[in-house]
Amino acid sequence: MAERKILLVSYYFPPLGGVGAFRAVKLARYLPRFGWRPTVLTLRTPYYYCIDPTLEREIGEGVRVVRTESADPFRLFGRLRPPPKNRAADGTRKDPLFGRLTRWAKSVNTWFFVPDNSIGWYPFASRAAERIVREEGIDLVYSINVPQTCHLIGRAAKRRTGVPWVADFRDAWTANPDLPSPTPLHAKMNRALERSVLREADGIVAVNDTIRSILVDASDGREEDRFLTVHNGYDPEDFSGLERKRFDRFTMVFVGTFHKRTDPRLVLGPYRECLRSGKIPRGASRIVVVGAQSARTRETVRALGLEDEVETTGFVAHRESLAWMISADLLLQVIAPGPGSDQIVSGKLYEYMSAGPPVLTIGPEGEARWMVLDLRLGSAADVSRPEEVAEKLAGAFRAWNEGTLAAAAPREEVERFAFGTQTALLDEFLRRFLR
Repeated sequence: MAERKILLVSYYFPPLGGVGAFRAVKLARYLPRFGWRPTVLTLRTPYYYCIDPTLEREIGEGVRVVRTESADPFRLFGRLRPPPKNRAADGTRKDPLFGRLTRWAKSVNTWFFVPDNSIGWYPFASRAAERIVREEGIDLVYSINVPQTCHLIGRAAKRRTGVPWVADFRDAWTANPDLPSPTPLHAKMNRALERSVLREADGIVAVNDTIRSILVDASDGREEDRFLTVHNGYDPEDFSGLERKRFDRFTMVFVGTFHKRTDPRLVLGPYRECLRSGKIPRGASRIVVVGAQSARTRETVRALGLEDEVETTGFVAHRESLAWMISADLLLQVIAPGPGSDQIVSGKLYEYMSAGPPVLTIGPEGEARWMVLDLRLGSAADVSRPEEVAEKLAGAFRAWNEGTLAAAAPREEVERFAFGTQTALLDEFLRRFLR
């Protein structure tokens, strides 16, 4: 089988850490196993809230990474404050000014930037994409959102060169509740851009079935076979060599970041009630929050009097977060209620599958709850009913104390979410568009 060349357009790429970088780095790692030679187009490292240089080890020797300049706010700020290069870092916590600027930027982004504040990368990246396609003989361009600007770069590459282009949606666009349009004019502009991408892309990939259905509907249901679900998945190789730690108290682990909509009180409030009622004795348990957090999380811990029961690690390297997962007695997922919550599946949920401990998903009806219950990964609690969350936490503690809290066993249904299996589906899909 002849080797094919693919250009991956991704704003997020190592040394940037966090869930945004994983999809691109895993594709760059796995696509060569299916006969693709990736070139990655990204930007010169901006000042970002999490930096994880250890992820660069996953980039194969045959993968070329092209980094361009950008005029977006993160990159401009980074020119003044270069990011740390030799260790995992949480920029928001270590640089309060960056944290304040980030929060301010989020409040004005949707007013001044369409489709998003990364549009300043577009003129640099679109020129680079055209050059790479022509010079390297690229067979297919593959753009990954967010930001949505990545899809505009992919669209430009197709328009200028005629190369096939596939758009990958990690998140929805106009249906994304975290990206509201501030005025009808902004909404109209975003809808027009979304329709253009959905119409001009040769293929559309979505990170889960709910988002795929949203995108199919947004394209008026035309040519539904152009749409494919490719889950984020988990990489079993990432867990190689990790050893499970043993703790002397019931340890629940939440991996991720409590963002604006996901209030830490959704889980910490019911946990405090368990401690108050004695259903979980003080000193017999803890919640470990693994990942970069805003000051709000730490303030919530103090306000609820949970300093002795809640530990926040700050941002850690990827393998360290995996070590926490396999060592947990119970893994926690929290999804806030509200519009669009049914389409949310945390990227960490897939790694929870591979880690082994049972999962408690705290959220509304939707993709995440279906996965946990249908795959028998653990249990679910309605996020709008704190008493139900508290009972699930207390029940898990009782089972742990009695030695009956069972780990999730590997099963065929889970193995289909391994990244190699998901990439095989993608490979078959992409080859349909080659010329």
